[in-house]
Amino acid sequence: MENNFTMETYEQDKKLHIDLKGTFDGASAFALIQKIGEEICDKNNSVHVETKDISKVYSFGRSILSSNIPKAQRKSLYFSGAMADQIAPDGCAVEKCSGDCKNCKCKKLSMQNR
Repeated sequence: MENNFTMETYEQDKKLHIDLKGTFDGASAFALIQKIGEEICDKNNSVHVETKDISKVYSFGRSILSSNIPKAQRKSLYFSGAMADQIAPDGCAVEKCSGDCKNCKCKKLSMQNR
């Protein structure tokens, strides 16, 4: 388990946003599951998860997230950023980054992977 994971949450336009930073592993997945469960179940909100500051995704973390997010809740989850498709469970909306924003980290990551 790596200890460099943080989550920052804020509300904007009556939606909860969760910005993830660091390494996404099993412990990170459990922390995200808890936060999502609190917000969706208690407030019936949509939750937007930003992944642009995730440096590495472990498949174990994605598996834990996928197996612990009920399918009924997935329609309220939106993932965006460079690692969105690597983290988001099936059934969640994934917004791909266009790489056009100023100082876009996603663009830099895609250029490094060439």
